[in-house]
Amino acid sequence: MGIKWDEVFAMEREQYEGMGERERFAYFLLLQYGSPYRWGEEHPAGADCSGGLSLALYAATGFLIRTSADDLYRRVFTVAHPGARDIRAAFFIAESPRLHGASMVGAGTAVHVTGLVDDDVVLNSQEPRARVRSLATVAQAFRQSGCSMAVRGLDRAALEQLAREGKTLFGIDGELSRYFVGARRGS
Repeated sequence: MGIKWDEVFAMEREQYEGMGERERFAYFLLLQYGSPYRWGEEHPAGADCSGGLSLALYAATGFLIRTSADDLYRRVFTVAHPGARDIRAAFFIAESPRLHGASMVGAGTAVHVTGLVDDDVVLNSQEPRARVRSLATVAQAFRQSGCSMAVRGLDRAALEQLAREGKTLFGIDGELSRYFVGARRGS
């Protein structure tokens, strides 16, 4: 067929560089569509809910953090009434103590997060794969399992602070870690 891949990728890079942060966030979420769910990972070839969101934040802002859904909810996405132009995420919060994976979590703990691509569109990284879903559909499923939902906007200053501190709850994937270190030096 004779596709000129160098031209395609050059055009893709030009388009990406012309995007604002919110558009880059949505774009990178969508690039993860169909990737397998992998607990504790944050790789485009597979991630859990908070890992996929952390990757999209890095792609959008250049600030690297890797933490849990609950930590993102409590420290990074704290803007209670975000606008449509803000980077937003939906958090699903346990209404009572419950088993989450192999651990017990208390009431008020965010047990899942999805990144908003648009007003009612999210990338939901959950078993078996990351899928584009309506926020209403995901919210209904979590409501049935005893969770409430909160849509929050990104507190960019908090994100920057955490990235400077370099504190993470999960280790960064070795392959990506080398890329992130190189990318941060180049910025």
